[in-house]
Amino acid sequence: MESIAKVIPLLLRLILGGIFVYAGLTKVMNPGDFAKDILHYHLIPWPAAAAALAVYLPWFEIFCGLGILLRRLYDGALMAVSGMMLVFTGALASAWFRGLDIACGCFGKTKVDIQTHFPALMARDLTLLAIAVVLLAQVFRKGKAASSV
Repeated sequence: MESIAKVIPLLLRLILGGIFVYAGLTKVMNPGDFAKDILHYHLIPWPAAAAALAVYLPWFEIFCGLGILLRRLYDGALMAVSGMMLVFTGALASAWFRGLDIACGCFGKTKVDIQTHFPALMARDLTLLAIAVVLLAQVFRKGKAASSV
């Protein structure tokens, strides 16, 4: 039973970190397309801001994903990923409720990101957020246990 308790967080960490590294890498290759995807959400009115976000956000995703995978700056990477997932989920929900017919932009122009099916995208984003929160809760539990000794 104890080995399962160690394997599950490892698997969750590999999934979450791997997805963020992959998502960042797919967008780093073509920031112009990613900037267009950002603008299609109609949440950022300035093309220059969308362009800056398209250049820097993928690198931030990669570094946070690596932080989770390699357990370097792990707590901060988990908090950053949790925050990003809240923002990404909110942006996606906003697009869905406003009836926008857009590509998510989550994985660049890969086949993973061609079709926009909002319920599936929301389920994916909420699952990733839940994974981040579970891992973060584990960090805080360990920190609390260590500080009470």
